Amino acid sequence: MPKINVYLPDALASAVKDAGVPVSAVCQAALSDAVGRVGRTRRGIAALRDPATPAATLRQIADGTRKAMTPRLVAALEVAALDADGKARPAVSSLDLLGGLLDDGENLAVRLLLAQGVDTDALAEAARASETDEPGPPDPDSSDTLLGRLTMPGRWACAAALEAVVELGHNYVGCEHLLVGLVASESRAQDLLVEQGIQATALRQAIGAAAAGVVLERSRSADRDADPVADLTRRLEAIERQLAGTAST
Repeated sequence: MPKINVYLPDALASAVKDAGVPVSAVCQAALSDAVGRVGRTRRGIAALRDPATPAATLRQIADGTRKAMTPRLVAALEVAALDADGKARPAVSSLDLLGGLLDDGENLAVRLLLAQGVDTDALAEAARASETDEPGPPDPDSSDTLLGRLTMPGRWACAAALEAVVELGHNYVGCEHLLVGLVASESRAQDLLVEQGIQATALRQAIGAAAAGVVLERSRSADRDADPVADLTRRLEAIERQLAGTAST
């Protein structure tokens, strides 16, 4: 039987040993679940990038992805889907997605931008003022979902966001992932972000480092109740420290 090495932080390794956790069985079950989940995600990524994907498939992807979204991402997408009069946009562009992220000044995407010295208010104004000629939704029958109303650059950004989720090993989809997707995919929103010096690789590194720090802290605190607010605060501070170090090099 093939052998795979699994590396753990010292504190977590000690806790696993003390608890007598059957490591092999637990890892096999976790990896089996991950293979199925990642496989489904990669098929969804390919479908989002394909203009010929039928409306029914887009609905399935939308339903499956929404279950993994953070509440802040759901709120950002709801803002992106509406025009200035509060009516549903017939086509939702990459600029609309960026505007939705920037509407909430406290989500992780905005905190990431602020940590790199970006004037998010000015960026939001630039997004509103910019004109886009992004190709619209290819299938009118899919307009009952946000994914179905996205322009192709908007769909590419969502696909890249899901890729970031897979690469980072996360089990949720947040505002920070969509920001990575917008920076990584060719679009008008990418143009605005790149003009601000934002890079997808640096964002992935910062998010990954912050998440690793939270996991390590949780392993050290296994004997007491978790404090989700404190975890979030530490995570934000870790991201800001990482980005500050990246910007100075």
